Amino acid sequence: MEKLPTFAVLASVTAVPVLMAWYGLEHRPSTYPAEACVLDLTGIARRGVWTLEEVYNLNYWWKAFEPATIQLPLHAQVVLRLHSADVLHQFYVPALGIGPVDVEPGHVTEVSFQADQEGVFQYYCTSLCGECHFYMTGWIVVTPRGEVPVRPQPMVCPLCIPEAPPPAEQGVVAQGEYLYRHKACGACHGLEGRGGVANYNYINGDIIDHVHLATRLFLRDEASADALVRWIGRHGETTPAEAEPEIMGFGIVQARMEAAMRLIREGKNAAKADLQGPEPPLQMPAWKNRLSESEVRAIVAYLITLNPWDEEEEQEHASLSHKP
Repeated sequence: MEKLPTFAVLASVTAVPVLMAWYGLEHRPSTYPAEACVLDLTGIARRGVWTLEEVYNLNYWWKAFEPATIQLPLHAQVVLRLHSADVLHQFYVPALGIGPVDVEPGHVTEVSFQADQEGVFQYYCTSLCGECHFYMTGWIVVTPRGEVPVRPQPMVCPLCIPEAPPPAEQGVVAQGEYLYRHKACGACHGLEGRGGVANYNYINGDIIDHVHLATRLFLRDEASADALVRWIGRHGETTPAEAEPEIMGFGIVQARMEAAMRLIREGKNAAKADLQGPEPPLQMPAWKNRLSESEVRAIVAYLITLNPWDEEEEQEHASLSHKP
């Protein structure tokens, strides 16, 4: 008789998760319309990916999951069953008016919609979930029945490949380049800061490039840019500033550089093109104490070296040659 309470407790502990799993995996899906396209999409922070593949305890740690490109026939009724394999995610498809929707670990979040708009639509995670967060995006492709769907290139996070930071003797620019890659800045500002990344409903359309930072700092030529980079390399967090470099208008240059560093530390919201429309999915995060002062300076130094001086000199020469 004394064993009965123990068996009752064990039975209840076992039955509850079994019933929950049955409800989520068997009963609930059976209530969807027969014609519905039902897809299970799982967010994985450590890999920076949304995937249609099955994720469970063991393969979470070793498998390289395929980023999901969701192919849908036009006018399909769609049910997305959103899962998180680790932390809180947010699923957002601004072009289709979906979300942002919280996706919590241990719960299934359902999103239903009618795929009545033909095209390629980008989806995002908009909750800062880890170092691979900015690569946690993909595509929904809606194609008329009978047509061959386009197959956009999936986005893969390169940060999962182990890479040691460069030693200090390699210099401030090498440190900045490593940090720029490691913090996934190129996911929003383009490969090597070249720009061209669209941000839905953003007032400027594409996110600003970083290759022209030197000219935005009012540096006039490559020699001035090199002098500023050398000065940054000698300017430690706690060391008093070295003598000012020989740069024309250095006070203005320094003020604009400090403003750029402040933007990295404090972040900035992307303004809407349509004030009544959805929030732009890509926002500049506030890095704050996740980057030290010297690391922020190193990133700025690296970006200064990217400036295409030859190209700008040619454009300036062309504009002068057309003046009367």
